[in-house]
Amino acid sequence: MHSLVAQLSDTFRQQTNPSKAEEMERYMKNLFPFVGIQAPTRRSMHKAWLKQATEHTLTSEQRWELVQELWLQTEREYQHTCIDWIGSWKKKEWVVEDASHLTWILTNKSWWDSVDLIASHFVGNYVKLFPKEGAKLIHSYRASSNMWLNRTAILFQLKYKKETDLHLLEEICAQFEPNKEFFIQKAIGWSLREAGKTFPTEVKSMVERLKLSGLARREALRRLV
Repeated sequence: MHSLVAQLSDTFRQQTNPSKAEEMERYMKNLFPFVGIQAPTRRSMHKAWLKQATEHTLTSEQRWELVQELWLQTEREYQHTCIDWIGSWKKKEWVVEDASHLTWILTNKSWWDSVDLIASHFVGNYVKLFPKEGAKLIHSYRASSNMWLNRTAILFQLKYKKETDLHLLEEICAQFEPNKEFFIQKAIGWSLREAGKTFPTEVKSMVERLKLSGLARREALRRLV
């Protein structure tokens, strides 16, 4: 085990809260076990760990090896810590080859609490940093049979605001509109609602052209009607 993982495990072990863990597991539909540490406490207590991890002189591959080791730990707090750590990386630390690693964390231990952050922050930033490779990545996610990669393709522009490619957003939403999976319909509505904060008129027109109904329509128009 990497020394940084061992250190984090020791810290988590000291903070184990079985009753809180049970509550958190219920909220996550018992898909993952938890140590029982809520996000504000976890971020406060591992601030020193994050600083130490960031200060380690690691190559890109070594960083991702550590990410994978953390990600494969049992309790959900390890994946959340991973996301916090990746979020602290500087733009200059990202490389083109990171695409395969992003896909790996998106498709392992997948649920909305990890996928949505990875999609809207890390994949979104990757596409901006490497437009050509990013376009290929999103194309592959759109063509995938993996629902979480499809959701990522819908949500990756979530934080783009004025930089949102409305034509691409409409194209992706049109592609997945026939898919009535809850997480897909929710993502369509959410992505349009966020774009609507910057482009309200355009998004209203888009919703009508897409002939959205049900959940996707309600989510898209929640703050526009």
